[in-house]
Amino acid sequence: MPSKIYRSSYPPLEDINSDLVTYLFSNPKGTPDDKPIYIDANTGAARTYGEIKRRTRSLAHGLRELGVKPRDVVAFMSPNSIDFPITCYAILGCGATVSPVSAAYTPMELEGQLETNGAKYLIVHSSLLETANRAVKRNSTVRIIQADGDRDIGGNPTAESLASSCPPDSPLVSIKPDEADERLSFMCFSSGTTGRAKGVMTSHKNMVSNAQQSVAHLSEELTGKLTTVTFLPFSHIYGLTMFVVANMLVGNTAVILSRFEPTLFLSCIQKYRPESLNLVPPVMLLLAKHPLVEKYDLSSLKRVICAAAPLSAELREAVEARFQRLYGTRLLGLQAWGMTETSPIGSAVPADRPDKRHTVGNITPSMEFRVVEPETMQDVESEADGSSKQGELWCRGPNVTKGYYRNEEATKSGFARDEDGRLWFRTGDIGLIDKDGFLIIVDRIKEMIKYNGLQVIPSELEGKLLEHPDVEDACVVGQWVEEQATELPVGFIAVTSKAKAKDEKIVVDEINHWLNGRVANHKKLRGGLYIVEAVPKSPTGKILRRQLKDVLKAKSAKAGSRL
Repeated sequence: MPSKIYRSSYPPLEDINSDLVTYLFSNPKGTPDDKPIYIDANTGAARTYGEIKRRTRSLAHGLRELGVKPRDVVAFMSPNSIDFPITCYAILGCGATVSPVSAAYTPMELEGQLETNGAKYLIVHSSLLETANRAVKRNSTVRIIQADGDRDIGGNPTAESLASSCPPDSPLVSIKPDEADERLSFMCFSSGTTGRAKGVMTSHKNMVSNAQQSVAHLSEELTGKLTTVTFLPFSHIYGLTMFVVANMLVGNTAVILSRFEPTLFLSCIQKYRPESLNLVPPVMLLLAKHPLVEKYDLSSLKRVICAAAPLSAELREAVEARFQRLYGTRLLGLQAWGMTETSPIGSAVPADRPDKRHTVGNITPSMEFRVVEPETMQDVESEADGSSKQGELWCRGPNVTKGYYRNEEATKSGFARDEDGRLWFRTGDIGLIDKDGFLIIVDRIKEMIKYNGLQVIPSELEGKLLEHPDVEDACVVGQWVEEQATELPVGFIAVTSKAKAKDEKIVVDEINHWLNGRVANHKKLRGGLYIVEAVPKSPTGKILRRQLKDVLKAKSAKAGSRL
């Protein structure tokens, strides 16, 4: 049976074969040199468009003097800052590859990433030097360069000082057009929430294409005239593409938080009056329920774009309703979908389709999707209205990675060939495509729960639990019970301070009773409902289900509802 391919309704992209920095500095919107592009949320310090280009050339010159060569991998570990993008551009301007590292990494995690990516240099913020030094103890080939300050403890110049002291007219190292699809711009690491993190090979072509796709698909957000506020980690593909890449390309202004701080975040929204924000579900949860929100004027917001983890309809509606109640304004909660492997945007809800807010959007330009039954590897059938049935989403396009660095096994299992020999990336997401070409994500394949052969979707139950007034956050996982030969759904909830004052058993019994009246019989939390202090999450908002599954494994047979 031939493949059923869903294509983007947007015009195809112009075929651009360029290195990323040349493309970013091409200034398609005519941004003036004196315009602030990055502003420090704490200090108000800024980097202008012209200053960014000058400091990039200076730092690239300095890094080349230190020995950074084309095709080298340079790891970069730092909190968000106004100099983070400049450091990335300068590394690329040496012809090298940037491998961003989460500032939350432990020495062991950093050591593992350095082993995988083979980095020769590690540029690291001074606040993270201890982590870096411990990580490279057994790897004498990695040279550490301090990112900030004037000199490091040994008197060596930092990246910040090189950016201000080296020749600003030094040309950047470029790549040949025919190398754009092969040479790596970034090597971000997948989150590793369902296995060991893998280095995703993102070529210059991948990233240029995704910048083009972002501008075409999110035209309301990337006008070159907007100011926004962001805390998204630039070490993660979501923050990297939106703010290090697309923001610079169009000349928007981004107010940067080094990490998420609720009071600073809300005060910046009040001060800078953005009309749109890029968020993750935990911050949507804050906007929906936290009392601090009512102390600030957030009425400038017209749109929030949520990505990186599933957003329930219930949570989106709660945020929209609260803004209507507080400010009398209509806030649109829009979603986008992507992965590190898609650089990342693969779909997004356009601002002119508020009727599709329950989806993660339509297909981004020049991408193609299939919906495949993962067990048979055959395309699913269509419903009577033209929507697909549920299956695993497969995709291809100029923004899709060619695979994982030094990991042929993961690359082989992550892709499949069709009858015409074309490669398709297997996303691992279960979803469908509706009659209008909009994607609906159901859940990750590995997170689906099967109770007596019936499908239970964790994100659906989590959305229901969040509707309860006593619940602040929720997670549902499956637990295999040998005696019953099936998985049982198990719930974990963080509760409000008001609920904490009550007897725990009463709270759990009441919430269970409330939930049971709202879900099908096979979706009931037969494995139990437990109160936790907080639901563990990654910096980008993904629930770390594996940690809670480990808690269940370690849990003894003792009674009680608190873990």
